[in-house]
Amino acid sequence: MRTRRTFAIARSSADAFERVILEVEEDGFTGRGEAAPTGYYGQDAAGVAEALHGAEIHDPWDLEGTLALNGSLPPTALCALDGALHDLAARRLGVPVYRLLGLGRPEPVSAYTLGIADRETTLADAKRLGGHPILKVKVGGWEDVETLRAVRRASEAELWVDANEAFSPDEAPEVAAKLREIGVGMIEQPVPASAGPEALRAVTEAARPVPVVADESAIVAADVPPLAGCVSGVNVKLAKCGGIRRALEMIHTARSHGMSVMLGCMVETSLGISAAAQLCGLVDFVDLDGAMLLADDPYEGLVYESGRILLPEGPGLGVEPRR
Repeated sequence: MRTRRTFAIARSSADAFERVILEVEEDGFTGRGEAAPTGYYGQDAAGVAEALHGAEIHDPWDLEGTLALNGSLPPTALCALDGALHDLAARRLGVPVYRLLGLGRPEPVSAYTLGIADRETTLADAKRLGGHPILKVKVGGWEDVETLRAVRRASEAELWVDANEAFSPDEAPEVAAKLREIGVGMIEQPVPASAGPEALRAVTEAARPVPVVADESAIVAADVPPLAGCVSGVNVKLAKCGGIRRALEMIHTARSHGMSVMLGCMVETSLGISAAAQLCGLVDFVDLDGAMLLADDPYEGLVYESGRILLPEGPGLGVEPRR
């Protein structure tokens, strides 16, 4: 699938992405799940597809048991299996996935992400997206921070910032202070994950009261406790942790430590975005714009209205292959 334009972050850029769709059929019903692999986490579409060919499903009603049986799958492959099982079970019951999980109908407002670009392009995009209440701007250096200042003057949207580990532990606190001065609403992963929790603590102190959210530093639930007191919250992504069930583990672990939760995504189709959107009622920040960025989304049913995500009324994840 292709994005409307090249999508650039601090460490890479691309305009085409390979995704893997798993379909599980039972009793005339089909459940679908999406894998969104990325090289950053050492996964690619071919490897994920091969891994999914070896998935074992003895009883599709036994979601927990099936996911445990296949726990050795790469996380994004496990995410596809998790999504397909939830979609299948909810379709067989005739209910949306959020009801299968015992949750209320979510009505999230998502950020819209602006990739790294020259100042004129970024400003033009910010003005074009004037109806979106939240813009998340990618930054990779000081020049991008100054571009963000220009966006702040030109747009009334709330601004979030995602550095994707771009800044060193030494310079990140100064960057955070500058972003606080500009008036951003959230700062995401300003330093490399390898720098450790204490580097994030220094940025959090410099940014206060602006929340700092860990993304690359928080992959699964076990990563969350060491970050308590060092960041304001964590970014939960289904493709990163392994699907809905593991995302719930991360959310509950973060809440138990008094942390906020962001729900994020990769560049994904409406299928993957719908799976994540089922959990929006449990989080503080929503960044599920992956399908909004696509030029050729192969699924339909999920609707975006000026940043608001309208989940389909139908059972399961509610999306179908586009005819």
